Amino acid sequence: MFLAFDLGTSALRGALVTGRGATVLQTSIPIRDNEPSPAWHETAPQAWWRALRRAAAQLLDRAPLGQSIAGICIGGATRAQVFLDAKGNSLGPALLFRDRRAVDEAREIAACFPDRDPADAITAFHPLARIAWFHRHAPKAARLRFVCEPKDYLNFRLTGRIAADTVTYSRYDSLVTPDAVPDWLGACLDRLHVERIDPWAVLGPCVSVESPFERLKDVPVLAGAMDAWMAAIGAGAATPGQGYDIAGTSEVVGQITATRAHAPGLVSLRWTEGAFHLGGPTEAGAESAAWAYRNLRVRGRLAEAVERAASISPRLDLPLFLPYLAGERTPVWRADLRAAFHGVSRDHSADDLLWAVLEGVALAGHDILDHAARRSGEPVTEVRIAGGGARSDAWCQLKADALGVPVVRTIEPETGLTGAVAAAAVGASYYPDIASAVTAMSKVGHVFNPRPAHAALFAERAARYTDAKAAALAG
Repeated sequence: MFLAFDLGTSALRGALVTGRGATVLQTSIPIRDNEPSPAWHETAPQAWWRALRRAAAQLLDRAPLGQSIAGICIGGATRAQVFLDAKGNSLGPALLFRDRRAVDEAREIAACFPDRDPADAITAFHPLARIAWFHRHAPKAARLRFVCEPKDYLNFRLTGRIAADTVTYSRYDSLVTPDAVPDWLGACLDRLHVERIDPWAVLGPCVSVESPFERLKDVPVLAGAMDAWMAAIGAGAATPGQGYDIAGTSEVVGQITATRAHAPGLVSLRWTEGAFHLGGPTEAGAESAAWAYRNLRVRGRLAEAVERAASISPRLDLPLFLPYLAGERTPVWRADLRAAFHGVSRDHSADDLLWAVLEGVALAGHDILDHAARRSGEPVTEVRIAGGGARSDAWCQLKADALGVPVVRTIEPETGLTGAVAAAAVGASYYPDIASAVTAMSKVGHVFNPRPAHAALFAERAARYTDAKAAALAG
């Protein structure tokens, strides 16, 4: 069996999983994050370590007798920074995804990289800006030696080795250093140059003597990767031609390609041993549906309302929704954009408007996948879906119709944990590669095929979405 962990901002989930992908035990440990000011979002790295120890102890204490642990893999939240000294001691709180304290530093650094793709722009969320902020403002900045992501910090506590993974850190491959940079910026860049190994590679044996890890002495620890990779891999998206939709509060959508492609506004990543990625995170998702449900006073409970509204028979005269409630990330990267309904009449009901929001989220995914396919030259043949938004059959069907390809949902809902086990099983030589592990572990639960009768209608609605997007960008 394998121990798999998925570290989120508010909780750490853990599971004991077989080499065939069957979950035997699960647990979840809450983690408290802090917002000491409106722009700051942080937590103590030690809180993650305590949560990992508690989760591992609960799973090991309840594990079936006679079962051994073949590997440990941790994935989870990315775009967060942990600051460590030469001995690996934390120098202060870790800065989490939403932290915006490094706005001034980001502006200075961005001036040194004037031609950056918007998907790779230097903003307050970029590690270079946050490292610069730490150098200037943190009391212990002089002792800074390592900057790593959350799961890499936990891996260090287990193995004594600090390394990043080749998937997560491949987003920095295009960060070419200018010929001349200030000394302070050069020092920040040096902190991004850490050792990289594949997510499915063994980082080292478990050497921690803190309980309960003394029971796991010498068990291999895998490098793991960011949460989006783990969830997409666990959903079965490992082969060129596949797309994925991690349907959470906001969504992450991408295409797996045979060769590495680049497109303005899309994030290009390494993916598996022989595949690459083009796509990225959106601002649209389940929170868009929750916003519409609250403010339109849709009847019934939220899940019931989503299922009912998504089941409405598609029509051209239904409203169109541009889902830019909080701006948009992929592929436009504009925080100033705002959402809009188009074509609303007095004949439309609250359910009709909710349907438009659900479709708008789907069309945001279509926008990304269409852009990726055009630039890569490789068509998308299916989309693997996971996350809370994947629980609605009607919304999955709506997405299949809007995307024009089958939407595939696996039996196991916690695909982030499945992805961690897939990486661990490859590292333990149970499978020769990630694609083989995914085939064995990611069992298909339901396939939502696009309905041919609606193909022309959704092609027209996608064209209208493109026009509405263009008008928003121009305005």
